[in-house]
Amino acid sequence: MRHDIPAREAEIAAVVGERVMTVTEVDHRLRLLRSGPLAARLPAPDTAEGRNLLRWLVQVMVAEILAGQEAARLGLPSESPEPAEPPEPPGSTARARPTEPSASPARSGRPAPHRVAEDAARAVLTLAGALRTGGVAAAVLATAPAARAVCRVLTAESTPSEEDARDYYRRNLDRFTTPETRWVRPFGPVRRGDMTGPLEDAVFAAGEGETAGPIEGPGGPWTLVVERIEAARREPYEAVRALIRAELAEREGERAFARWLDARQAGCVRLTPGHEHPADPAQPDAGHRH
Repeated sequence: MRHDIPAREAEIAAVVGERVMTVTEVDHRLRLLRSGPLAARLPAPDTAEGRNLLRWLVQVMVAEILAGQEAARLGLPSESPEPAEPPEPPGSTARARPTEPSASPARSGRPAPHRVAEDAARAVLTLAGALRTGGVAAAVLATAPAARAVCRVLTAESTPSEEDARDYYRRNLDRFTTPETRWVRPFGPVRRGDMTGPLEDAVFAAGEGETAGPIEGPGGPWTLVVERIEAARREPYEAVRALIRAELAEREGERAFARWLDARQAGCVRLTPGHEHPADPAQPDAGHRH
């Protein structure tokens, strides 16, 4: 670690290996976050929650630096412009993150340049990812191509076993099952649970092409026509095997990156007072103590 830091301690938020991260940098990112479209949902700056938001942002910025340093050390093509809007803390958005079925880049350990651009366009922060890896790791994986490049290298030789994939399929049959769907005029497609009471009973007792009603219901009475019935179906394991293995590989990669990030943070990061991890029980705004 560098000891001859060319700045006053009050101007430093963190020291990451040889890299000094300044308070000015953190303030800039925080202004971007607070001027974004979700600004109204963020806590006020002069509250414990607001100060912990700043601490959380520092952890994300430190993780970005660590990932960038590792990507540079490995010679990975992972450069990208600074995001216009930093990631919001996990739990506030929940879009689905697509699976990354990578073949040749994973074998070589080095992502092709076009994959970097694709990753930047496709990756988003999800609550599920944050629960698997922790909010900081999930945020940096969602926003930093360098982090995703390092993640792929960490799991280049890791392949989910056939047993693990089959076990996942057996434990999650609901994901691969489409329940019976009835196309009902005037409602459109209807499944069990979409309707209640006598209306549902009548719809699912009728055959294809039959009319049910009039039936008393909200805004009724209703006369319903079952125009088409699509039977329940389940995707066979062979049809979803590749998807499952890709998803399991992605999850293991995220966990491997989180473990790597924890180790690197413990080994070469120094945080100054006011920039500790929000969960650090030693900081005055920590919300959980025993």
